[in-house]
Order: sequence, then structure tokens, then C-alpha cells
Amino acid sequence: MKKVLWMILLLSIVIPVHAANYSMKELIPENTKTTVRGEHLLYKEISYQSGTIRLQSIKNNSKEEHNLAISVGLFDKHKKNIGTVNYCIEEEIASKQGKDNISLEVQEKYLVPKKVLTDIKYIAVLGENQNCRTDGSTEYLGQTVDQIGMARNNTLNAKEMFVVNIIKWIGVVLVVGFLYKFLFTGAYRNIDGEDVRQEYTYINKELRKEREKDAKENPPKPKEVKKNKSDEIIEQERIQNEKDLLDDSDLHNMYK
Repeated sequence: MKKVLWMILLLSIVIPVHAANYSMKELIPENTKTTVRGEHLLYKEISYQSGTIRLQSIKNNSKEEHNLAISVGLFDKHKKNIGTVNYCIEEEIASKQGKDNISLEVQEKYLVPKKVLTDIKYIAVLGENQNCRTDGSTEYLGQTVDQIGMARNNTLNAKEMFVVNIIKWIGVVLVVGFLYKFLFTGAYRNIDGEDVRQEYTYINKELRKEREKDAKENPPKPKEVKKNKSDEIIEQERIQNEKDLLDDSDLHNMYK
């Protein structure tokens, strides 16, 4: 039995074991080496120390070809994201191939303003970055590991939640006030618009009475007849007609 135990101990020393001590999206303290297994890639001996992310190797753990890539989140002592490093070798690799001795220098431009490299207390492998992104360093700022991956609109800060709660309470007060007036007062007894129609009918009657009264008290003046001829012409025509009548009478008496 002792010989078997000694054999197991020797094998454990001779054969290297890369246990995946940390999972994807799990905080890894600085100065801690660990192995993280992704869906397609295996990240061996990944660690963060003094501004550098180091990996012993990235191995393709699947039968398909995949880019050698990684997304590493940077977190402060409050376990909040202060930046992200996206790394990619922009070429596809054959199954089981990989890259050894990778060093990723973290620059302060990747961090939120007013944060420095010494503020990084944890890292986390956020994904395999199969789209080969090199941007997006500020995509998850202020989020915890558990929040990363959730829709950004679903995570409200304290001020936003305060405003939302105020709006909710205002809505509740308005609904309660409406129900009270509707159920216990006559404010909405003719909510279908009958009161409005009756009011317009009354107003129209009063306006008609006022128009009739005004027509009686101030009758309209007769319209002035327009003359097609001046007074002078009319007088000349009258004289000429009288003269014609006299001439007709004289002529008639002569033949009589």
C-alpha cells in the first residue's frame, strides 16, 4: 500500500497538472497564477503583476480553428471594473496549436480616468474575444463581474433608482386621486361628454337671444339704391319726355 502511495506522489510531481482553479468571469487576485478553461481555449498560468498580464500559454482546446484571443477585465479593491484589455492574434490557428509566453502590458489609457495601475487588485477572464476586438476598454466600467454581460439598461445607479421611485409614487398618487373623485364625488358623473354638449347648447341659445334682441333695437339701415345715371341726366330726360308729350299732343290736335 505504501508503494502505491509513493508511486502516486512521484507521478504527481513528474506529470504537470494544470487545474482550472478559476472559472471565466471569476475574480483572480493580483500576483496569483491560475489556469482558466474557456469554451474553446485554455489559458495556462495567467496572472497579473506590476502592470503586466502574463500567460504561460493559450491553447486551442477544441477540434475547430479559433483565434488565439482573450478579454481580461481589470478590477479595483471594491471589485468594480476600471478597464478591460482585449488581446487577439489576428489569424486562425489549427486545432491543438497555441502560443506560449504571452505578456500583455496594461497601459493607463485602458483605465477609467483618475485610476492608475496600482489600483488594479483583481483580474478576470471575461471571454475568448473571438471577434478579435482591440477596443472596448471602457465598456464595463463600474460593473462587478456578476453585472458584466447583463443589459446595461437593466443596471441603474442609486440616483436613477431614486428618480424612478419618485415617478412611481407620483403615478400612484394620481391614480388614487382619480379613483377617489370617480367613486366618491360627482366630478366625473358625465365623463362621456354629456355635460359638455349641454353647456354648448345653452351657450348657443343665449347667443341667439342676444342676436334677436340686437336686431330689434338696432334694425339694419335700408340699402342705398345705386344710381346708374346722374341727377342732371335724369332731369334732362324728364324735360325731354315732357316736351315729347307736348309735341305729340299738338300733332294729335292738328289731325283731329
